[in-house]
This record gives sequence, C-alpha cells and structure tokens, in this order.
Amino acid sequence: MPGFGLSVVNDAGVISIDSEYSRLCVLQIGTYSGGAGNATISFNPVITTQEPPLVFLRPNNNGGLVTIGCGILGSAGNWTGINITGPTNYAPNGKYFIGGFAPTPTASFGLRLWDGASKLLFDSGKQAAVFTRFYQNWTYVKSTQDAQGFYTNWYSSPFSTSADEYLMINNAGMRMLSGDNVGRGTGITYDFAASQLWFTTTALNNPFNFSLPAVFAKPIA
Repeated sequence: MPGFGLSVVNDAGVISIDSEYSRLCVLQIGTYSGGAGNATISFNPVITTQEPPLVFLRPNNNGGLVTIGCGILGSAGNWTGINITGPTNYAPNGKYFIGGFAPTPTASFGLRLWDGASKLLFDSGKQAAVFTRFYQNWTYVKSTQDAQGFYTNWYSSPFSTSADEYLMINNAGMRMLSGDNVGRGTGITYDFAASQLWFTTTALNNPFNFSLPAVFAKPIA
C-alpha cells in the first residue's frame, strides 16, 4: 500500500487498485478454433510490452481428454499472436484471454492513474482480470517410457469446470531442469471426464521432483 496516492480496497480487504503497482489487465479476449492440432490467433493490435504477455486458456469441455500447448509469436515489443497446439486428431477450440500488467489508454472518460515515473497503471476503460487460484498440490501418478528411452511423468490435480476460470498456459511452454543438458519438456492435459488436470514432464532421465504452480484467472467486468 502506498504511503501516499490512491488505494482502492474491496469488500474482502484486498487492494484492487494501487497507485504504485499495475493490475492485471485483459489485453485481448475471445474464442479460438482450429484443426489438426493447431489454432493460430493474431493480436490486433500487436502487444508492445517487452516481456511476453500472459496467455490464459479455457478449452471447451469435450467430455474426454484435451492436451494443449501454446507458443507466443513475435518478439519483445512486437508480440503478434499465439499458436495453440494439440494432438493432430484434435481441433483446438475454447476461450482465451491475453493478460498483462500494462493498461492502454482506452477510456474517453473515467479514471486514469500513473505512478511517479509517469507509467500508466490503471485505465477505467480497460477490462481487468483477477487471479483466482494458485496451487502446487500435484500428485505423482505414474511414469511411462517410449521406444527412444524418454520418460514421461504424470502428475495430477483435481479441477472443476463449474467456475469460469482460465489456466495460465505459459508454464506449459517452459522447459524444466533435469540431470542433463536437454531438460524436461512439459505439457498440460485436461481430463474432463474425471475432473482432473494433468501436468506431464518428459526427459531422458527421470527426476520426480515437481512443484511448478498451476495459476488460474478470470476476466471481470
């Protein structure tokens, strides 16, 4: 909380707006669909942050398994879109929003708030988002090994489709450390039938430690 300036606190005692820190904003929002394991979304306008934007996905419930990944297109200061991937027999479809801590001046009237360095922190015309859940309570379930000798570890956690939450997919595109210079590949699978979220890691050796968080958020009006 700033020593001077503006703070807005909600009914639960949580700071919603602060004159020192940006809040999570919805930079783009919509639905996605594709075919043969691929769906591409182009940003309009492009996102000009130096750091990659946060990508939140909510795949449609197909009553079974949905494996998704995501790549961010473009480069620092010129992020042009995202590529949502899955198995070739799956047509990716669902909802998404792109989040960031960099509001753009969109309101023709209302409220804008800058920090001491003239960085725009809040614009009342920009839709906001809130983080809803954060957990690391993954349960190791099994390991499988393919013909090339790669191990895939399977970790699960329960989830509910009743809440209109989106999973931050950036984590699933990161390679994790292992006992070699290859690292562990990562992946996310929704098991809608069992109400389980699966995180997989794939590597040549088989480290079991896993504490990467699952982060959920939702847009608010």
